[in-house]
Amino acid sequence: MKIAFIVSETFTEKRHGGFGWLVRVVGRELVRRGFNVTVLAWRDPGYPEKYFVGGIEVITYPYAFERSVIRHLRDYYGFARVIRRMEADVFISIEAMVETLIAESLIRNAKHVVWAQDPFDWTDYQLLGSIDPYYKISRARFLANRIVFGLAYKRANLILTQAKFYIDKLKRLYGVDPSRVVYLPNPVDYIPEEESIKKSDEPLVCYLARMDPQKRYWLFFELARQFPEILFIAIGKPNMLYEDKYREIVSKYVGLSNLEIKGFVSEEEKRSILSRCWIMVLPSIREGLPIAMLEALAHRCALLSSVNPDGLTERFGYWVRRDNFDKGLRWLLENDRWRDLGEEGYKYVRATHNLGKVVNELISRLEELNRR
Repeated sequence: MKIAFIVSETFTEKRHGGFGWLVRVVGRELVRRGFNVTVLAWRDPGYPEKYFVGGIEVITYPYAFERSVIRHLRDYYGFARVIRRMEADVFISIEAMVETLIAESLIRNAKHVVWAQDPFDWTDYQLLGSIDPYYKISRARFLANRIVFGLAYKRANLILTQAKFYIDKLKRLYGVDPSRVVYLPNPVDYIPEEESIKKSDEPLVCYLARMDPQKRYWLFFELARQFPEILFIAIGKPNMLYEDKYREIVSKYVGLSNLEIKGFVSEEEKRSILSRCWIMVLPSIREGLPIAMLEALAHRCALLSSVNPDGLTERFGYWVRRDNFDKGLRWLLENDRWRDLGEEGYKYVRATHNLGKVVNELISRLEELNRR
């Protein structure tokens, strides 16, 4: 079976979000099992039209990051030219895109899957636009997106969702029949054996995410300022669109002796830090269900977060509702509450987000789809 992913990013040095990470992890496992995997993605500056990552062929096409309807139309025409040359049995879109609808319209002899990762409604755009101008769009554009993405979902042969709360959201936003939506959680590629996780003797609080405005990473830095006796480690770097803003913000906190800003680190170093970490802080103004949250739980970290997707934060940590992260941190540290919550979170991830289990289910669904 030939599988092609359609996605907005491929986890490069320029952009390294959850969508690209998901495709890399799942694609690599599919290749290991003998599947032919291709990724179609926006081209990041400095990257070639084609390259290989872990046995996965990546085919890129130009995409204008500035808001220009003319440029975007030209980019979509470029995508159409690329996809016409594709020979795939199944196309899997990581969230509905304009490209999803183009693929469904042009390649009708293939099966089309949409894996819902982070659908946006008007409230989401307003919330993110309040902190990041990139997300400020007109009502007319939102309604146009709603029509296009809704058609993409409705024409799909299979709809998957990584979070259960999206099932109702897809119904409200696009009129998708809930009975058509299949829950398939995102996998965590590495879940260590429980006995190998060695927590720090002293409190260690961590941040793992992009340093983009919507993540509000400066609230993590402020928390470090409020608790000078506790070590705070931040992992992540900004999207290329926000590098100047990031440098400006970080300059205000470089003098904190209890704050280590690591930037982008290797997988080995990330796992080492998470294994020692007690509590993971996610101060985002809005999220879907971030992979970083699952990775933290996979290392027995309790959650301190302003978002509560599928109720995970209140199950395995402290849900911050009024940006009172200091109150939540004290509560988690009191009587070592973080420890039991982290252990319960570990059990949940091991049972639900195991890579082998998720990919087995994906393959089963795709094989069933191809038999229709």
